[in-house]
Amino acid sequence: MRKINTFNKKKIIITLLIVLIIILFILVISLYISQKSVRNWIDIYILRKNVSEHDIQTINLNTDKNNQIHVFNNYITLLNDKKITFYNSYGEMVTSIDININSALFDSSGKYLAIAENKGNEICLVLDKNYLWSEKIEGEILQIHVNRNGYVAAITTDATHKSIVTFFNSLGKKLFTSYFGSTRIVDASISNDNQYIAIGELDTTGTIIKSNVKILSAENAKNDSENTIIYTYEADEGNLITNVKYQSKNQIACIYDNGIGVIKDQANREIIKIDNNNVTYLANDFNNHISYVKEESTGFFKSQSDIYIVNTIDFQEKNYVVENSVKDVLANDNIIAVNVGTEIYFLDTSGWLIKKYSSNQEITNVKFSESLAAIIYRDRIVIVDL
Repeated sequence: MRKINTFNKKKIIITLLIVLIIILFILVISLYISQKSVRNWIDIYILRKNVSEHDIQTINLNTDKNNQIHVFNNYITLLNDKKITFYNSYGEMVTSIDININSALFDSSGKYLAIAENKGNEICLVLDKNYLWSEKIEGEILQIHVNRNGYVAAITTDATHKSIVTFFNSLGKKLFTSYFGSTRIVDASISNDNQYIAIGELDTTGTIIKSNVKILSAENAKNDSENTIIYTYEADEGNLITNVKYQSKNQIACIYDNGIGVIKDQANREIIKIDNNNVTYLANDFNNHISYVKEESTGFFKSQSDIYIVNTIDFQEKNYVVENSVKDVLANDNIIAVNVGTEIYFLDTSGWLIKKYSSNQEITNVKFSESLAAIIYRDRIVIVDL
């Protein structure tokens, strides 16, 4: 009888402990979500989200060389002397590839890295850390773009045309070339299904500068290489386009000098319009979000910055507050980097802090992918795991 009672008591105690742990867990999660001070304490002391240059790996740079740095997938790449070297998140050299490029333009998406000679005519494509192909193209290269499937678009110019778009598949086969005699392409993006290129262009031929977003079709180019444009959106007068980005479901997020809009099913929807001076930064280089920053004064020489992250599918909005002025905002797929000078906050699209990096000196250059970031100084690269 005593054994049965003892067993029952142990069972009750264990059950109560489990219930208590669950209640405490729910309480901590609730406080983490609702209380900023609790969240900051947990981020710092339990989750260890705060790091500094003294805590983490670095890559030393030869300052006598022209070091060109890019981050993609799981690698930090360093280009100099026509050789691109790959480093992992521990700062260890993985491999290197010889390429015929001196001064590089980079673009990457997923495991693909596209590299072009700035104002030259050579482009090449890398998959993971393997060289795939290179081509020489007509005109002087101004931009290079790649999607997650390895399709590449190069924007060039020549004596006759202000802008030329050349489109390649992942094997290096040229799919089409489109010519624009009088408009300047400021940005381009390739759709996730490889079928379309969105371009943001400026028309400066008239008295008023006009901005257009045009969609070029690879399918149309098969039948008529002179008729690749299937849709044109003309922005309101005075709206100067700066960026376009294909997101999920073939919608296009567009940044103008006075706001952000989304084009979907050949219709435009304005998400944010800058009608005052407290919106300081805009970003659209996400899979299906955009971001903007609102800054307000909180006292003498003090300010607060609200980083808003908007889902472009359902238009739900998240935000993260930084008790400082923002110097720069960068986005890459599902990560946003907020630079406030000597600190960088890496956030996800839910508005949660991933990592906070602190430095003893001003941070002026950062490159990052979804898995790691490179804080770039003159003589070294500091590596932050995300």
